[in-house]
Amino acid sequence: MKRIHKVAVLGAGTMGARIAAHFANAGVPSYLFDIVPPDADGPARNKIAAAGLEAAKKSKPAAFFDPSLARLVTIGNFEDDLKRLAEVDWIIEAVVENLDLKRALLKKVEACRLLRPIARAPGHDRKLRGRPQAARRS
Repeated sequence: MKRIHKVAVLGAGTMGARIAAHFANAGVPSYLFDIVPPDADGPARNKIAAAGLEAAKKSKPAAFFDPSLARLVTIGNFEDDLKRLAEVDWIIEAVVENLDLKRALLKKVEACRLLRPIARAPGHDRKLRGRPQAARRS
């Protein structure tokens, strides 16, 4: 059986941030990536992912079994950090329901992963057509 050592969650909204939290609860480190806000520089480039993580930390009921587990989630963005996908065993796509955005993102992911399988949040993108070959294998 293959063990999952690290995951990446693409999309830091309510669903994506909570998925990252549940992996942390299981002791699995994750990357939580989202878009770069317009005109953002430096650490502000991760502002959206940071906000998703902060919301998960404050959610009721709690997303993290213990607040200290949030340390297992590393934030990033789709422009600067996709190269980190080479480090993960599983990629979960949980971005907003915008097919053009999903297609563009999956093309970038495919380039970073060299056709390694991609996993998605079940039922999240049933209408996605024309997916990259790597995405079709999941």
